[in-house]
Order: sequence, then structure tokens, then C-alpha cells
Amino acid sequence: MQALKRELKKIGSLALFFFIGFGYILLLMKLFLKEYSISSYVLSKAFVGSLIAAKAVVLMEMSPWMERFRGSARYVSVLYKTFVYTLAVLIIGLIERLIDGYLKTKSISGAIELFINSEHFYPFLATILCIAVVFLIHNIFTEIDTYLGKGNLLKFFFNRPQTQQNRL
Repeated sequence: MQALKRELKKIGSLALFFFIGFGYILLLMKLFLKEYSISSYVLSKAFVGSLIAAKAVVLMEMSPWMERFRGSARYVSVLYKTFVYTLAVLIIGLIERLIDGYLKTKSISGAIELFINSEHFYPFLATILCIAVVFLIHNIFTEIDTYLGKGNLLKFFFNRPQTQQNRL
């Protein structure tokens, strides 16, 4: 029961972090696309995306190949994890778009051509780059939290600072 609570707490905090990050990205996209009368659903996309990303990060962190650069400088580990997470999002996004294109054209080559020639190609790449930044921030915070000791980064941000009199 304790393991389940710990898992839910970890996924919940990650999902909240990703919800804020993805929500910000999607809100910016909605504002940019408003000029072209393209509607998008920010809240539901951010919510679903954050839950999927949180669970994916938890699962990927449990795999031994994510520890590949643990003994290296911290920035190498941060960049490696960011690259792996972003690559996973890129692959899943491509598969999703290609399946959608295949359903429309009934051919793989038609699906690839439809995806590349569609007006959604560049926003797709922009979204992937923005998601990479969210993963980068997450990985930096994780490394800082590890350096300071688990939970101390949260205390740093959410506890009130001590006054000079309280320190003495």
C-alpha cells in the first residue's frame, strides 16, 4: 500500500509539473493560432499529455539504460535524459501522425507525403522543441534536488525564508 501511495505521489507531482509546462506551451500555440482562426483545446491536451509524460518518465527512470551517464558530469546526464525523452515524444508523435495520414490515404508513402506537405509539420516541430525545454527544466530540477538531497529543492521553493534573527 505504501508503494502505491509513493507511486501516485510521484506521478501526481510530475503530472502537475508537466501540466503547467505543457499548458503554457499550448496556451502560447493557441494565442499564435488565433490569428489564423484555428481552434485548439488547451486544457484537455495539457492534462492528457501531462499524465502520459509523467507515467512515461517514471517508467523510463526505472530502466537501467537511463543511468548510463550517472557517473558523468551532471550536465551530460541532464542532456542525455532530455534527448531520450524528446526522442520518445518525437517517435510517438510521428507514429500518431503517420497512422492518421495512413487512414486518410491508405498508403504509407501517401501518409508520409501528407505529413510533410501539411501545414501542421512546422507547428509539430515547434511543439517538440518546446516539450524538450520542459523536459530539460525537469531534468535540471531533478539533478539539483539530488544534489541538495531529496525533497530539499521543494523546501527551498515552498518554505518561508528564515530571517537573519531566526538563523542566529
